[in-house]
Amino acid sequence: KIINMNQIYTHPKRKTKVVFVQLGSPSEPTTKALRKYLRKFLGDPRVIDINPWLWKIILNFFVLPFRPKKSAKLYARIWDGKSFPLITNTRDFTNNVREELKKIDPNGHVEVNHAFLLSPPYVNEVYDSWEDDLKKGIGATKLLVIPMFPQYSESTIASGIDALAKELSKRVKIPTFEVITNFHRTHAFIDNSVRQVDSKINELQQDGKKIDNLIITFHGMQKRRIVNKGDDYYRHCYETFCLITNNLKHIKPEQCMMSFQSRFGSEEWITPYTEDVVKKLITDGKKEIAIYSPSFVADCLETTDELGHELVNEAKDWGGNIYPIECLNTKEDWCKDFAKYTFIQAEGSAQDKEDIEYKLDKKFYEKMPQQVMNKS
Repeated sequence: KIINMNQIYTHPKRKTKVVFVQLGSPSEPTTKALRKYLRKFLGDPRVIDINPWLWKIILNFFVLPFRPKKSAKLYARIWDGKSFPLITNTRDFTNNVREELKKIDPNGHVEVNHAFLLSPPYVNEVYDSWEDDLKKGIGATKLLVIPMFPQYSESTIASGIDALAKELSKRVKIPTFEVITNFHRTHAFIDNSVRQVDSKINELQQDGKKIDNLIITFHGMQKRRIVNKGDDYYRHCYETFCLITNNLKHIKPEQCMMSFQSRFGSEEWITPYTEDVVKKLITDGKKEIAIYSPSFVADCLETTDELGHELVNEAKDWGGNIYPIECLNTKEDWCKDFAKYTFIQAEGSAQDKEDIEYKLDKKFYEKMPQQVMNKS
C-alpha cells in the first residue's frame, strides 16, 4: 500500500466537532421494538446498579416478558406515524444551533452533530463520519461531547461516558476530547427556562386562570444513590429549582415546589413524589397547578405522556387542573443561546467560560431539604 505523504503532513485548520448526545427512543411503538429498546436501556449497569446477576434474572424473566407491551401502548400515544418527539426535537434543535453557529463562527471552527445512545444516528456513526473527514483532510482536531441532560447523574452522564469510552476502545485514531457533564447553572439553560415558564403562566393568567402553584418536577432516582453513593444529581436539581424560581416574574417563589416523578421498582426514591404533591395541593384547595420538568430539554414520553396525559387526568379525578409547560425543544432563543454556549465551550477563553453560568455561594444551600433513607 502506498502511503500518501501529503496527507500525513497536512495540518487541518483548528476545528471542534461537537456532538449533542441524547438517550434516544424505540424505533416504533411495538412490543418487539420496546423489548429491544428496554433490553439495552435497562441492561446498562449505570441505569440499574444492583447486583448484575440478580438484575439479569429480574430483567429477563420479570421485566422484558411484560413491560414492553405496556410501554408500547404509552409510546403509541406520542407517535406521529414516523418518529417520537425526542428524536425530532433533538434533530431540529441541532440543525437550528448549526445555523446559529454560522452567524457566530463564519470561519467554521465549530461543527455540531447529534447522536443517540439507543437510536440512530448512534455515537459510532458520528465517529465514523469524523474518520471519513480525516481522510479528506477536513477532520476536526478536537471532539467536544455535550450530553443533553442538564443535571449530572451517574445513570445518564456516566452512562454516556461509558458508551464513548467503549467506542474509543475500538478506535486507532482518537482526537483530543472533552465531555461536558452538566449545564444546569448556565445562563442559556436557566434564563430560557425562566422565559418558558413565565410565558406559559402569563398566558394562563391572561386566559383568566389563577395559578395557585408551580411544580418544578425532575426525573426520579433511587434515594440511596444520593445518600450512600454521593451522586450530585439531587444537588443539581435543587440548584436548578432555585435558579428558575428565584427569577420568575409571574409567580412567587413561595408558590413553587420541587418534586420527583417516574419511580421504578420497590426501592425508596428521591422525595417528595410528584403525584403526592399534586394530590395534597388539590386536597388543600389549590387546584390550578402549572408543572415544568427541567430534567429535560426536549419533550419525551415522560413529559408528554406521564406528566402531560396521565398526571393531567389524575389531577382531574382529584378535582384539580394541571397545566404542563413544554420543554425548551427548539425555541428560537434557546437555540441561539445554546449556540453561543457551545461556541464558548469550544473556542472561548477561561474568562468566557467563567461567565456562562450563575455563581452560587454556601448560603444558597442552607434551605436545601436533605434526603434521608427511611427504610432499613
